[in-house]
Amino acid sequence: MCVACPVFKKNISEKNIKETCKLFNTQLREYRGIVEERDRQLENLSMELALGLSEVFEALKKISAGDPTIRLRETSHIKLIQKLKSMVNRTAKDIGEFVDQAHTFAIDMAEHFDVLHKVSQGDLNARVTGSSDIELLESLKRVTNEMIESISREINERKQVEHALEISEEKYFDLYQNAPDGYHSLGPDGKILEVNDTWLNMLGYKRSEVTNKINIKDLLNEEGIKIFRKTFRILKKKGSIENIEYTIRRKDGTLLPVIINATAIYDQRGHFLKSRAIVRNNTEKNAYSKKLEYAAEEWRVTFDSMPYGVLMLDLSFHIIRANKYFCMLYDIPVEKIKGKTISEIINSERLHENIQSFESGRPLNLETCEYFDSSLKKYFMQHMTVIPDQDGLTKAFVLSLVDISEMKDKEKRLADSRDAFLNMLKEIDFSYKELQSLFNSLIRSFVNAIDAKSPWTKGHSERVTNYATAIAKEMGLENHEIDNLRIASLLHDIGKIGTYDILLDKPGKLTPAEFEIVMLHPVKGEEILRPIGQFQNLLPIIRHHHERIDGKGYPDGIRDGQIPLLSKIITIADSFDSMTSDRPYRPAPKIEYAVSELKRCSGTQFDPHAVQALFRVLKKQKRHEHLSFD
Repeated sequence: MCVACPVFKKNISEKNIKETCKLFNTQLREYRGIVEERDRQLENLSMELALGLSEVFEALKKISAGDPTIRLRETSHIKLIQKLKSMVNRTAKDIGEFVDQAHTFAIDMAEHFDVLHKVSQGDLNARVTGSSDIELLESLKRVTNEMIESISREINERKQVEHALEISEEKYFDLYQNAPDGYHSLGPDGKILEVNDTWLNMLGYKRSEVTNKINIKDLLNEEGIKIFRKTFRILKKKGSIENIEYTIRRKDGTLLPVIINATAIYDQRGHFLKSRAIVRNNTEKNAYSKKLEYAAEEWRVTFDSMPYGVLMLDLSFHIIRANKYFCMLYDIPVEKIKGKTISEIINSERLHENIQSFESGRPLNLETCEYFDSSLKKYFMQHMTVIPDQDGLTKAFVLSLVDISEMKDKEKRLADSRDAFLNMLKEIDFSYKELQSLFNSLIRSFVNAIDAKSPWTKGHSERVTNYATAIAKEMGLENHEIDNLRIASLLHDIGKIGTYDILLDKPGKLTPAEFEIVMLHPVKGEEILRPIGQFQNLLPIIRHHHERIDGKGYPDGIRDGQIPLLSKIITIADSFDSMTSDRPYRPAPKIEYAVSELKRCSGTQFDPHAVQALFRVLKKQKRHEHLSFD
């Protein structure tokens, strides 16, 4: 510092500057001493830090080498070193404890693996035993044992299923081989790929003689080959053919008439692979056709021998056919009555009303009515029935006339006619459509005569049938079930033929003894129809149409699950019609009463689902829109 420069001299005294410099030099020496002391302290700290870190790293090496027993003195002037040593000691301790647990875990895991090895060898009784303080091992033991239990159950169940499957396959194979019809499978060229035992027995061949050896055309005559080629092309294209008839040559050279129903099997790309065909022996067809012709002739004889007038009318109300009783009644030859309009012969107000209603598209009045024929001086019970086609459209009518002037005599003749009618029905097979309409007409005519036993049951069977079939359609039943229900509904009261008229027409309450007699009519109905083979499936329906859900009905007192569904439907239809029709002991109540009774007795007397179906049917009818069915 230049203290003699003019500027410095001008601003401060030289003495003061010297004293200041002296003081500064003293402070500078003191600062140098402090710095040197700090350098010594830092050197000592560095040495202690290096030694501490060396101990820590050495301890960590030993721990990593597998010696968790190492421990360090935790004293040090450096807090960081103290903390590091403490952490190393805690780590070594934790690792030591983990090693001990790992040793125990390894021993227990060895037992688990040993048990699982036994299970894999088929020893399903092996289990992990013993206990451990380690929660994980205890959980693992529980899970392992539960898994073995589950495997054991699954294997046992699978064995049971496999055993059941083997039995089922054996039964299926036996059923296939011994089915009542033959079976064959044909390749794309017609080669016989497979046949069942029934096929072999039908034709007299051995399996080794036909399968993959001959073509089906080798067993057909010239006409059969033409039919086969035509229908086999259709099968490949459409996937199925039905009721194909030709003859197959037996091994002894005779021809066997058969009916073929076949389906096609295709690969994933839609290419034809083979056919599966049912081969039914058709030998009895001609004999059966003759039997049907005989039955039809017997029906015509029965129709003509009925002790009341029956006519079949077309949609223009011209007479298609009339029985001899009617022709004799009005003294008109059979050959001249066909084609006449019914109004030319019968002067009935109800009949004229129905003709006008049908021509104008209004519904017909099908209720039974009485009329007086002034030309014959006789009273008749007149009933008209609609004959529907397969689509439910009207295709013809049946008009029946019962002379009620001599009711008792009529009942006897009706019983005789019933026996002839039932004997005739035994011979008729309902599967032939050409007789179905005649059969239905005859049943309806017979039901008309049954309803004519009492003026209180006029049209009852027809109304019950209409209600029952409407309920069945609402419930989604199959067509064949509805057909069975229709016939059973029409004939449900056939047993009342054996019930005294005085009981059916009694205006007062029946005595217990009289009610016992009336309660027999379901059983009598079953007995009347039992001889007819085609009615066997209807017998339970007719027998149980007065049973109740709660088991308090008659004749057998069976409960819900034992009562046929069709019987339950007839029960509701029968009860509804009875509650809404006049009876000798009371006038017809209002329909609201019938609805309330069906609601009240739903689940006890009546099937709830069928009751709701009837309510839906009624609700769809405009005249019942005001009713509440909730």
